[in-house]
Amino acid sequence: MSEHFDLAREALSRFGELRWIRLSGGRHPIYGYQQVPFLGWRFAEPDEEKLRTVEDARTATPTRYEWRIDTSRRNWILAPSRLLGEAGEHAASPEFDERVSQLMRDQEFCVRALEDLDAILRTLRKQGKG
Repeated sequence: MSEHFDLAREALSRFGELRWIRLSGGRHPIYGYQQVPFLGWRFAEPDEEKLRTVEDARTATPTRYEWRIDTSRRNWILAPSRLLGEAGEHAASPEFDERVSQLMRDQEFCVRALEDLDAILRTLRKQGKG
């Protein structure tokens, strides 16, 4: 497991049992290019308070890019707005994979967006203390 994955799991686990988690980002283990960062997860018992806590961390964290949370499916996704597309679109849309491919060509974006995601997760982890 990567350091980024451990941070994500630790931060989210403070608010409830996780049933599923997926993290994209960092260097591809075989090809070496930077991957487009996003985080998907599902709580065993999702609720508005958990969503509000993640939203609060997202809005409280200074980032280079705008980030959104997609809750349109049972797995929630935190991703740069450039990846999720226009408001109302969601990660399950057919365009999602196409946007991942396009954004992967922008390696600087991938690096900076991963720094944003790490910062959001560190904020979330701090909110879970106490």
